[in-house]
Amino acid sequence: MMTFIPIAQPFIDTEEADSVYNQVKSGWISMGKRVKQFESIVQDYLSVKHAVAFSNGTATLHAALLALNVKPGDEVLVPSLSYISSANAVVFCGAKPVFVEENEKTFLVDPETFESKITPKTKAIMSVDLKGMPVDFDTLNALSEKHDIPLISDSAESLGAKYKDKLVGSQALVHSFSLFANKNITTGEGGIITTNNDDIAKICQCIRNQGQSERYVHVMIGHNYRMTDIVASIGIPQLNRVEFIMKEKNRLAMAYTNAFLNHPLIQPPYVPEYVSRHSWYMYCLMLDESVNRDRLAERMIENGVDYRLSFPPIPLQPIYQKMYGYKEGDFPNSEKIFNQFIDIPCWVGMSDDQVQHVIDTILDAVEKSKN
Repeated sequence: MMTFIPIAQPFIDTEEADSVYNQVKSGWISMGKRVKQFESIVQDYLSVKHAVAFSNGTATLHAALLALNVKPGDEVLVPSLSYISSANAVVFCGAKPVFVEENEKTFLVDPETFESKITPKTKAIMSVDLKGMPVDFDTLNALSEKHDIPLISDSAESLGAKYKDKLVGSQALVHSFSLFANKNITTGEGGIITTNNDDIAKICQCIRNQGQSERYVHVMIGHNYRMTDIVASIGIPQLNRVEFIMKEKNRLAMAYTNAFLNHPLIQPPYVPEYVSRHSWYMYCLMLDESVNRDRLAERMIENGVDYRLSFPPIPLQPIYQKMYGYKEGDFPNSEKIFNQFIDIPCWVGMSDDQVQHVIDTILDAVEKSKN
């Protein structure tokens, strides 16, 4: 029987190990020159003016919101289908996340749906590149300008993706990237803010370092959100691999799409024309309502193929139900999407035999998993 195929696997080799060893051996392991080098490489790669490294992706979102002066009494529009950190970062500021439903075709929020939720209290719009697919930045920026409300892009999953032939990272006022272990480019834990705005970059640099403008001069209440040189020493060789990783993941995604295209019970991901390159953080199938997803998942595991059901709608998480009184049925589109989609293995290093085994397993299992 084929070895178990995990949902994701970091693409790390001896280069990263050597880089960490050399950094530890140097005697400097906190934030220093390697973090600056890592930030510089990100800036060059994404053609953006500023990149500010953080300890994790949640910290980047929190800092971005603070830099935009989001405070108690404010509202921030947040997609309901995202990892909970998108909303938690808003709550950290004392503000209220106002959840917005996604389009069933793209899994992203339509600009007009965002617009319908704008109130005088709306301080920011947060978009999310779910599964690594960029949002339509041009239409969202037009909405942002129309209402004079800044756009923050939670691009946690889309490093390496391209929007209209340009790498994601400079389209919104602020982008937040995650470098968690299952991301295409990883440092284990870590995050990056990118922006072309000098003031926002300066404030974010200050926030991550306990509010210091210079050593022991604290000009604001900040946080310890610093990235270490050890972490950065993993990120530098990782960034050297990003184009290869994108090429491989898009190759895998094409194999899956060709295999599942026109299947009556399986819908491959829809990719709009404005997406020049998907990052394929996860490859997600949308199942027909007649398919029992839990039964399908069980059959996948029995055949050695891992899966993920992704993130439930944030407002239906127990803590948000308790805080705001949300209940099942309040977000029907998001709930329908969540109940019908499933992530399948898509990582660099998968063999052709493994990919074919995933395909064969799903095609067989889906027929046997009808309600």
